[in-house]
Parts: sequence; structure tokens; C-alpha cells
Amino acid sequence: MASPLPLYEGAKPCVQCGYCCSVAPCPFGTWDPVAQRCAHLTADNLCARYDEILARSAREWWHSPAFGAGCCSPLNERYRTAMLNGVL
Repeated sequence: MASPLPLYEGAKPCVQCGYCCSVAPCPFGTWDPVAQRCAHLTADNLCARYDEILARSAREWWHSPAFGAGCCSPLNERYRTAMLNGVL
């Protein structure tokens, strides 16, 4: 897998909890209505298309998900906390 992007200013480190992909897919994703998450989210909460997307021109993805460049979603902190505590 490609290296994560540098941490965005003010963002918390991404812990790959999968929360953002369970809320809505990015422009490269596909919503799975049965699983209620992006169809490209792997069992270990990684983006199955990560390398493919980052291999594209940055102009195609810079505006989209952080792809590991940090968590900016404090609204559902329980996912991050569970991941950090080894529960998720």
C-alpha cells in the first residue's frame, strides 16, 4: 500500500477505523446498501482502491478523502476511541 499522506493541519492521526467509509463513499467509492458502507472498504477498514486512486494525478483526488492524512470527523469519536483501545 502507498504511504499515507502528511497529516493535515488540525487533523487527528488516521487510525483506519473505517468510520468515514461507513458514512458515505468518496467519489471513487460505491455505496453498498446491504452492508451500509462503501463497497471498497476491506474487512480491516482499509480502502481497497487506495493505491489505484493515489496513482492518479493528485488533481483527481486532492479534494476528496484524506486517505490516511488525518481524521477530521470528531462527531463520532467512539469509532476512533474503540480503535485506539483495540476494541474495533
